[in-house]
Amino acid sequence: MKFLATIVFVLHAFGSGIATAGEVVQISAKFCTPDMHKQPKGLFALYVFCDDALGTNVAVYIRSLGAPVAEKYDLGKRFWQGEKWSYNVTSYSWINENHLLLATSYIYGTGAVYLLDLEAQEFEEVLPLQHGSCISRLVSVNINSVKVAVTDCESLEEKTIEFAL
Repeated sequence: MKFLATIVFVLHAFGSGIATAGEVVQISAKFCTPDMHKQPKGLFALYVFCDDALGTNVAVYIRSLGAPVAEKYDLGKRFWQGEKWSYNVTSYSWINENHLLLATSYIYGTGAVYLLDLEAQEFEEVLPLQHGSCISRLVSVNINSVKVAVTDCESLEEKTIEFAL
């Protein structure tokens, strides 16, 4: 019983590496832990790279193909990265089995928020960089809307923007 309690404590204290759908995960520098972040349900995961002064950069990958070929992924191409959404990511949220929402910082990224279609390897900028802002971070995500906090570069004031998803 003591062993089981220890395992539960460790999983709770350090996380299991699996976020629930709609949960916002902060991964900017002060929260960054280099590791695999699995989808709650699905084949994909996000690998987080804590690159210190160069920001938090990410790659999406398919953990299991199930067959030799799965859309844009194959045995030799499991990772998707190098797009403008992958640089200096502050936070993310798994939307469903095929979509991931990411917010970026303007310092080494774009400061925009992106919606990724994981199977097709396509992305859409759903909230562009806001005038005068440096950092965008997801605050909350639900079926109907997204709340994003944006920080002004000069005053460091933070405001919240809500938009439909």
